[in-house]
Amino acid sequence: MKVLILSVDRDDDFGKKAGLNSPFIGREENLNAVMALGLKDAEDSDVNTVLAALGMYDEMLKKGEDVEIATICGDVKVGYESDLVLTTQLENVLEVVKPDRVVLVSDGAEDEFIYPMVFSRVKVDSVRRVWVKQAPTVEGTYYIIMKMLQDDKMRKRVFTPLGLVLTVLGFFNLVPQFIELMQQNANIQIVASMAWGMISLVLGIYLIFFAYKLAERIDNSFRHFVEGVKNGSQMIPFAILAAILFLAGIFFAWDSLTRDTESSALSLLLKTSSILLWMWVFAFFSYQTGKFINHYLSFGKIYSTSLIVSISLFAIAFILQASFDMATLIFGYPNYGEYVIFLEVMVGFLLGGFSGLINLNLKGYARKLSSEVEGEIEPQQYPEA
Repeated sequence: MKVLILSVDRDDDFGKKAGLNSPFIGREENLNAVMALGLKDAEDSDVNTVLAALGMYDEMLKKGEDVEIATICGDVKVGYESDLVLTTQLENVLEVVKPDRVVLVSDGAEDEFIYPMVFSRVKVDSVRRVWVKQAPTVEGTYYIIMKMLQDDKMRKRVFTPLGLVLTVLGFFNLVPQFIELMQQNANIQIVASMAWGMISLVLGIYLIFFAYKLAERIDNSFRHFVEGVKNGSQMIPFAILAAILFLAGIFFAWDSLTRDTESSALSLLLKTSSILLWMWVFAFFSYQTGKFINHYLSFGKIYSTSLIVSISLFAIAFILQASFDMATLIFGYPNYGEYVIFLEVMVGFLLGGFSGLINLNLKGYARKLSSEVEGEIEPQQYPEA
C-alpha cells in the first residue's frame, strides 16, 4: 500500500516569493523548495508545513513503509483560479505517484477548501495541522479573518448589511440637509453638519464595493469595453446609450431637487428616487439589449440570461414604483391614485412570474437535452484484469 504525504500551498507562496514552479515530487525537490522559500521568508507558514511533511516522510520511511511526498501550489488569486490550478496539479501528482492513501499536511488555515478537493479523488487517512508555536492564537485569528475576507459568501454576508445600513443612514441624513442648503444659499453650518452623513455614505458604498468586488468588476468591464471598441463589437452603441441614460438620470434628479424649493424633503426624495429608478432601469436594459444582440450575432444563439434579467429588473422596478406612489398617497402628496398603484403592483408580479416561468422552462429543456445526450452514449466494456 503506497502512501502519499501531501502538502498544499493554496496561494502559491513558493511561486510568488521563491519563483519556483510546482508541483514538487520527492524528498529532494521538496527540500530544495522549502530551503528556497525559507531563505526568502522564514516566517511563512508554508515553510513549517513542508518541513513537517518531510519529517513525517522520513519517519514513515524508517518504518519501511512505501511512502512518497509531494507539494502542490495554487495561485496568487485565491479562490476559483487557485483551486483550479491545485486540482490540475493534484491529478498530475496522483497520476505519477499512484498512491492508495494520502496524508494531508496543512497549516490549518483553509482545510475546508483543500480537504474536499483531495478526498474526492483519493482516500485520506489523516490530516495533520502545523501551527507556529510562538503565537498559535494570533495565527488562528489572523487566518480566520483572512479566510472570511477571501470567502465571497462570508464577505457578502458580513459586509453587505453593514454597508447598506451605513449607505441608507448617510443618504437620508444628507438629503434634508442638502435641500436646506439649497434653500439657504450655502450656509456654512449646514455644510459642517453634513460631515457625518457624508462619512457614513462613503464608508457604506466602500463596504458594498468591497463585498461584491465591484471595483474589480468595473475594471474588467472597462477592459472589455476597450477590447470591444478595437474589435468593432455591436455592443458599444448600447453601452454608450446606457452610460448616457445613467448620467441623465443623475442630471434630472439634481434638476428636480434644485428647481422645487417648496416641497418637503420626503416629497423630493420620493420624486427623485422615481426619476433615478426608471432612468437607471432603462440604462441597464440598454446594456442587456446590447449583450443580447452581440451574443446572437457572434454565436447565433439566444442569450437567455439577458432576457431573464431584463424582465426581472422591470418587475422589481414596477413594484418599487408602486411603493413610492403608495408613500406619496399615505403622506398626502400629489399622486396617481390607488388604481395606478394596483396596476403597477400587478404588472410587477406578472413580469416576475413570467421571468420565473422562462427560467424554469430553460432549465427543464437543459435537463432534457442532457439526458438525451447521456442516453446516446453507449457504455464501454473493459476486459477484467
